[in-house]
Amino acid sequence: MILNLNDEKTVKKYNQFVRSNWRGQATQDTLWGELKDNWGHLYVYQEDAQGQITAAMAVLTIEAVPGKLLAYSPRGPIADFENIELVNSLVDEAVAALPDDVFLLRMDPEVLYDAGLNDRYIAAGYQTRNVDIEHMHGNIQPRRNMVLSYEGIHSDDELMVHFKRAYRNQIRRAIKDGVTVDSGSSHEFIDRFYDTYVMMAHTQQITYRPKEYFYRMSDLFAETGLFKVFLAHFENQVICAGIGFAHGDEIWYMYAGSDRAYSKHYGPYLLQWEMTKWGLSLGKAEYDFGGVDRFDPSDGLYRFKHGFTYEDQPREYIGEIDKVLDQQAYEQYLLTFK
Repeated sequence: MILNLNDEKTVKKYNQFVRSNWRGQATQDTLWGELKDNWGHLYVYQEDAQGQITAAMAVLTIEAVPGKLLAYSPRGPIADFENIELVNSLVDEAVAALPDDVFLLRMDPEVLYDAGLNDRYIAAGYQTRNVDIEHMHGNIQPRRNMVLSYEGIHSDDELMVHFKRAYRNQIRRAIKDGVTVDSGSSHEFIDRFYDTYVMMAHTQQITYRPKEYFYRMSDLFAETGLFKVFLAHFENQVICAGIGFAHGDEIWYMYAGSDRAYSKHYGPYLLQWEMTKWGLSLGKAEYDFGGVDRFDPSDGLYRFKHGFTYEDQPREYIGEIDKVLDQQAYEQYLLTFK
């Protein structure tokens, strides 16, 4: 079924499924579609005989090659991805409802890479992009993620000892130095987050989003309780910040910023301590620290995230599962990832 966005009751039921299903993702929420206001969007879902939603897929569209639309289900669908017949039914219904100029419907679910499953999707007519892509930016979403599991962790003390010893010391050093962390979801928190976010982007020479994007994020998600901005302060100065979402069974650490002038006070370590405690307090199963380029200490992202997750196995996801509708446009699109 295609979600009628004017039917408030059904939209609420759809979002409740997205937010509470263990596979749930912020990027599959209808509010995420509103956040991406320069994209088109539709939502496909299935119900059982009792009217309960059993599978869902948000599909966002944007022009990606001249005159042709990319249809993208970010971190979706929320479904049993082993059930290719089920996924096919979601894809077929979405394709039937999408504009004729869509050249590709892409999925990249948070599903572990499995060669057998990958082969089954290829046999079902999909094209896949995973182990052949070496760089983390060769896919829309990183395939290699560092994830902390809360399994067996029932208290803050148990969480603390899950971290590397050096990280525990750095968290304590930050507290001793007077670093404090607070959290919220208002525009004021966005303002204070944004300065460190831009500072880090300049340092790393990467692009960054305009502040209005984060204002919309706050406006859309603040009342859900699923979105928080965390700020670490030292002597009334914000020295680092992070944004997290709490959909499904995980916290997703999505955006960050830091001021390297204060690195000796270990603010980012204390910030992660507070953010991971948030996940524990909500009874989540995992905390997703996000992507890395390589599972290797030569990668700075890996080095930082591994200290919090060194007892957990790194995650390598299945990557992009592409339903190609126009092969020529698809090949043109892939050139943008070279």
